[in-house]
Amino acid sequence: MENKALCAICGEGHVTALTRAVETQYKGAKALLPMHYQQCDTCTSDYAGMAESKLNKRIVMAFRKQIDGLLTGDEIAALRKQYRLTQAQAAQLFGGGPVAFSKYENDDVAQSEAMDTLLRLVRRSAEAFWALVEEKGLQAEFTQQRASVRSSMQVAANVVAFKRVPVHPGAPDPHYRPREFRRFDQGAVSCPR
Repeated sequence: MENKALCAICGEGHVTALTRAVETQYKGAKALLPMHYQQCDTCTSDYAGMAESKLNKRIVMAFRKQIDGLLTGDEIAALRKQYRLTQAQAAQLFGGGPVAFSKYENDDVAQSEAMDTLLRLVRRSAEAFWALVEEKGLQAEFTQQRASVRSSMQVAANVVAFKRVPVHPGAPDPHYRPREFRRFDQGAVSCPR
């Protein structure tokens, strides 16, 4: 028999980890999200412990980021790895606090729209990345990485060049959907509710 944990409610039964699809709604969008919980085989109580609650929170945050049109945690991690940055270096360069990128990548919190825009700019342009490094005065910390990042990006660009779909100049990024903050109706500014 497996070594299962005792029930936190009755203290007699053993708990089993389960997942249930729960309908979640955010800003008018609905989705079935997998929510994790434990169930006792004696008292049949079901509850989410600390680990399940943390995982459930991350699942909901990833859904909200998607609806808000923000980069996902995986996309932020890929961007950071593209430039061979540690999470601490990324936080130092982009701001947000010493553990910000850990929180963004794990979907613990959503990055601000301004941070998201900056990350998207840097993802599109290595020149923008190096300009930011220079602006922050971090050239000494990143000079050794510059050559290796350029060579790996050039190899990636050569591979991707065959897979690219022609995009019209000035066409918006199909994955970027910034939230609308103001609408101009007949010259007046109004904020959506």
